[in-house]
Amino acid sequence: MNILNQYSYVLIAAGAIASIYWLLRIQLRVRLPIVMTMQGTVIAVFILGFILLRPGAGNVDDVQTSLDAIDNGKPTFLAFFSNYCTGCIAFQPIVESITAEYSPEYNILRVDIHTQVGRDLREIYDFSFTPEFILFNTNGEEIWRDHIPPSSQQLQQAQTTN
Repeated sequence: MNILNQYSYVLIAAGAIASIYWLLRIQLRVRLPIVMTMQGTVIAVFILGFILLRPGAGNVDDVQTSLDAIDNGKPTFLAFFSNYCTGCIAFQPIVESITAEYSPEYNILRVDIHTQVGRDLREIYDFSFTPEFILFNTNGEEIWRDHIPPSSQQLQQAQTTN
């Protein structure tokens, strides 16, 4: 598990706050109340971004259910995420659009890697960076894997690959 990747949003926010303090207070010698106001604004922006964009909870309750879904005759889109991963937050709108468009004919499994189910599935599928996206065809065979969401063409290929 790569801690820097999975908590990148928190680390970037902390780095931005520290950089503002260093630049304004140490380098430019700006008065402390102004620095604190600027830092407060940056903190508010990061918190608002986290609330609005974070992936949220997964929809997988146990490992066996997810393995059964992958092998049930429908193509499956499996998305692993961390709520604190910058890439996961950035790709959240794309994952939502895939879910909305392909949900009826696809199994859409979203797995938070910080849960026990997420840790178990991460061991089964052997990866260390989030986000991780995997496509399975109707036979339950893995046909595609990457750190960016699949294209429409790749999603359609999973429906036709047997």
